[in-house]
Amino acid sequence: MFTIPINLVYNKILNYLTTLKGLRTVKNDYLVLGDKEALVKIEVFLNYACPYCATFYELVDTILPPYIENKQVVVVVKHYDKPREMLLPGTLINANLDYSQPEKTLEIISKLFKEQSTWDKFSSHKIKKYIEEKYGLEEQFSNIDRSLLITAEAIDRNVKMVPTVFINESEFQY
Repeated sequence: MFTIPINLVYNKILNYLTTLKGLRTVKNDYLVLGDKEALVKIEVFLNYACPYCATFYELVDTILPPYIENKQVVVVVKHYDKPREMLLPGTLINANLDYSQPEKTLEIISKLFKEQSTWDKFSSHKIKKYIEEKYGLEEQFSNIDRSLLITAEAIDRNVKMVPTVFINESEFQY
């Protein structure tokens, strides 16, 4: 008689339910809109200087709020310091965001995306001055480690461009 170890069966069932219900543990969930237990998990790798990311984030700001408020959807924002010249202003902004205050930081991100055409061509010095004067931001050295963790995750998940969106593990390039 052939027997299957109970822990193997348990793990298979748990993996199935996790995938089915979208309950996979989300890595690098520093900036979260909504309830982490929501069945629909949207993870977005973006860069604050990317115009396509700004367009995607407009969707987050305008379409998703009722679903977020009803605990149906959670959005996890992951700034990807992707090494491209046009995205360097976003990397500079990311270095100055205060992740210890996620709600305030998410509000600032929303505003920065709306104002992107104002600051995205500024010099590094002018960007730093702009975000310091407008939002009171200053460099956060802990963001270096956070950036490296998100970059490692992006590489691990084969993220090639921003924005890249995962909805319950399924990848979409916006």
